[in-house]
Amino acid sequence: MRNLLHHWPLIVPFLVGQFGFDFGDITSVLLSYLSDLVSFLLAAVSYIWSVLVYVANYIWGALNWVWNFVYNLFKNIAAAFKWIWDNIIKGALTKLVKLFLRVRTWLKQTFGPVISFLKKLRAYYQWYFNHYVKPLLQLLGIVRKVLGIFRLLGFKWAARLDADIAGIEQKIVQVYSKLIGYINLAITWLDLIVDPLGILRRNPLFAALINDAPALRNLVLGAGIRPLTGAESSGQARDRALATPANAKQNFQTYYSQRKVTPEQDCTITEFKKAYADLQAGTSDYGN
Repeated sequence: MRNLLHHWPLIVPFLVGQFGFDFGDITSVLLSYLSDLVSFLLAAVSYIWSVLVYVANYIWGALNWVWNFVYNLFKNIAAAFKWIWDNIIKGALTKLVKLFLRVRTWLKQTFGPVISFLKKLRAYYQWYFNHYVKPLLQLLGIVRKVLGIFRLLGFKWAARLDADIAGIEQKIVQVYSKLIGYINLAITWLDLIVDPLGILRRNPLFAALINDAPALRNLVLGAGIRPLTGAESSGQARDRALATPANAKQNFQTYYSQRKVTPEQDCTITEFKKAYADLQAGTSDYGN
């Protein structure tokens, strides 16, 4: 018996075969179970994937709806503002600007000769003062210096005469200052009536803005694009050439290193000084 148990690998297949047990049936069952398991896992993965696709499509649809709503909302708001600007504000501003220009032209034609006459009168009065009154005041000043010496020596008549001359000088200067003040006041008020923006043109920044008002108006009102003129194209080409590194290096070696400026910059500085002097003198044509 012990010898039979020792050889059980040879005996077991014989006994299994005697009772009709087949290993092929076990393999088929196992493969069937394995196939069902794989099918279940594939079905589960497919279901999870379909759920994820559905959720993603739902979120995308919601985001797309929100985007379309916001886009159409701002589009309608922009269209409303554009309609208000084109049909109300733009028309009103255009009419207001035209009315202002007509009134300004009429005022300039009406009061322009008066302002010109007052400026000529002021210039003549200043010329008369500098050529006739000022030398007289200088002569009286010399006389007062001489009288000062006599006053120090104790002559009372010198003190009285010096006081009288001082009174005369004061009255002459007072009359001149008062007359010039009245003329300047009249010119200022007439300039303000003819051109209310003239007070702003005394500031270079406001003067530049007012001078470029037509271009700013065209920009705001959406003026049509036009081709550049020959002078404008040449100016742009010249500006681009001046801004190149090679020209910058040449300008530094030729001008800046010797504490000089380029001819173009010198011309610009000269024009600015002249324009600024005209602004200070009130003779500028900016904005006219």
